[in-house]
Amino acid sequence: MFELILGLPLLGGMVVMGSGWGISAVMFALHAVTLLMSLQHRQSFYGSAAGIVTCLLFSVPVWGMFGHWISAALLLVSMVDRYGAGMPGSFRRS
Repeated sequence: MFELILGLPLLGGMVVMGSGWGISAVMFALHAVTLLMSLQHRQSFYGSAAGIVTCLLFSVPVWGMFGHWISAALLLVSMVDRYGAGMPGSFRRS
């Protein structure tokens, strides 16, 4: 997950600053598209919404790290909520 990579203390900062903050615009666009698709298909959207908030508000280096961690965790929870854990015999909602 790229969102989690952006939350790594040194590597994430180098990626963001090396791209001239352009990667933040790319991530914003990706989160916006997935948010619209999630709303259209009536799926959980909190991971995408958290990603948009992270892109907009967490430009401060340390805060951004925690924001990306939270967004990555919410995206993972959203994915597991939709597709299950992928383990045999696990409970899966329809």
